[in-house]
Amino acid sequence: MKYDIYTDPFGMLKFQTQATLMAMEASAVIWMRVMGWAGVWSVLPSENSRMVTEKQKAFHEAGTRMILGAMKGQEVDKTLSHALKPIRTTTKSNVGRLIKRGPKRK
Repeated sequence: MKYDIYTDPFGMLKFQTQATLMAMEASAVIWMRVMGWAGVWSVLPSENSRMVTEKQKAFHEAGTRMILGAMKGQEVDKTLSHALKPIRTTTKSNVGRLIKRGPKRK
């Protein structure tokens, strides 16, 4: 089993970069959705249910990947990166989709 977090410093750096990007994207998505509730940003009526169901799916996949990586004795950086991928994919696609919708025009 390899649980030495320092075996690949570049692996952890890649994971930290992806986690930072995911956090920035999540903040942008939250901002655009809140602006949608305020009537300033153009969002679909299905946005509220979407934000709940997409999290369930992404976190379920991330948890499964985390457990499987740990059970296989995979390196920590690989397990974390693999688990973060479905969450990052969701935040990245949300940012692109919501930016395209843009602010409401009068």
